[in-house]
Amino acid sequence: MSRQPLLALALMRVVIGAVFAAHGVQAIFVKGLGHTTAQFQGWNVPLPLLTAPLVATLELAGGVLLLLGLGTRPLALLLTGVMAAAIYFAHWGRAFFGVNGMEVALLLGSGALALALGGPGEPAFDGWVRRGRSSPPAASRPARPSGNRAKN
Repeated sequence: MSRQPLLALALMRVVIGAVFAAHGVQAIFVKGLGHTTAQFQGWNVPLPLLTAPLVATLELAGGVLLLLGLGTRPLALLLTGVMAAAIYFAHWGRAFFGVNGMEVALLLGSGALALALGGPGEPAFDGWVRRGRSSPPAASRPARPSGNRAKN
């Protein structure tokens, strides 16, 4: 794969990871788990005493791990499911934009799905761990010449 798609995936991974982490911080530390649980109850999310802290922790820890590029594909798939549930329980039937609009959940969910399908991009710790710690990430290695370069 050429460098541009790998860098684009990495940029998307970092931004999506940062937003998920920020949502987790807000749910746990800013609003608090009591408020988050009450929101889940108001949205009729099943088992809100269990799912609210689970989702908040997944958003925070999963967001940080996504940002680093660790466990990208499985975490992104889980976060896609979280956003699908958020759209269903909290946003469906409301306005697309604005307060309780679904545009942010839709963007985060589709971005997470793209990462689950496309991988972490480079640079990411996923590739570094997979190759072994003795090998530097591909971003720091010189590119291999390809046979289809234009002749001068």
